[in-house]
Amino acid sequence: MNGNQIARRPSGAARNSSAAAAIALPILALFGDPQFAEAAVVPPQATASSVYVLNADTGQVLYQKNDGKPFRILSVTKLVTAYVLVQRMGGELDDQVTVTQADLVPGSTAGLRKGDVWSLESLLYGMLLVSGNDAALAIAGHVGGTILTEEKKRGSSIERFVQEMKSAATALGAKHTQFADPYGISPSDVSTARDVAVMGSTIFRDERLLPFWRCTQRKFNVGGPNARTVTVTSTIEMLGEPSILGAKTGSHVGKNIYNLVVAWRPPNGQTIVAVVLGAADHASRYNDMRAILAALPHDFPELAEPATSSIAAPANACR
Repeated sequence: MNGNQIARRPSGAARNSSAAAAIALPILALFGDPQFAEAAVVPPQATASSVYVLNADTGQVLYQKNDGKPFRILSVTKLVTAYVLVQRMGGELDDQVTVTQADLVPGSTAGLRKGDVWSLESLLYGMLLVSGNDAALAIAGHVGGTILTEEKKRGSSIERFVQEMKSAATALGAKHTQFADPYGISPSDVSTARDVAVMGSTIFRDERLLPFWRCTQRKFNVGGPNARTVTVTSTIEMLGEPSILGAKTGSHVGKNIYNLVVAWRPPNGQTIVAVVLGAADHASRYNDMRAILAALPHDFPELAEPATSSIAAPANACR
């Protein structure tokens, strides 16, 4: 099967587990199995350079197009930053982080100011909902520093965090993914549509992260010399729509790179992760994604079957 085909694989039993390894292994075990090399399914027309759509519960590949082509994934990088955060800190996100000048980088921002005191939870909202580069750096600095302290080592806390991101990507089965920073600005933050979907299959089903996508607006108090109340409202259009479990964009306006990854729950209750990389513009990535999600129940009728009682409903409440 070449990279331009849209492949269909037989469905398997749904698997639900809170452990990252238990989620990832069934997916990895299916890749490369010759029994799944069946006839291609005609995809919806997608303008993006690369497409990959995966049933996260069964490992079934639904659509694929140039899925092994490497791309700058930009702020999609922050999915792994979020994952490393909860892997290292668990559900305990009450740590208070003092913002430094080094955190205040250009680009998308959650509105951090030097001397602010934010909780890790608030920083996570700022990173996922408005793609704050500043929030991502503050998270990485704090968590990377915590890791170095635990290891009784010295060094750059950001570099140590990025090392952890690389290890996490490898453990999740992403074979062609590299990271150079925690927020996606470096040209060296690269991946493929297949790798993004494989990582997303675990990240979008992590119960510790699900509530952060269910809140499309969040208000919280910030301490420090500029104490104030901050409200962040999602800049990702599909968040808040029925059956959307989570989503993340990555954009470089100057180079016309527009990426989008979405986790969707069809009527049968499983989790579908869809990735479009290299769309021509902002609107095209959403048009591609909506066309893909609309076509899936037609091309794969099992997705339209009513969910069984054994499949958990998505989280509905904010953290």
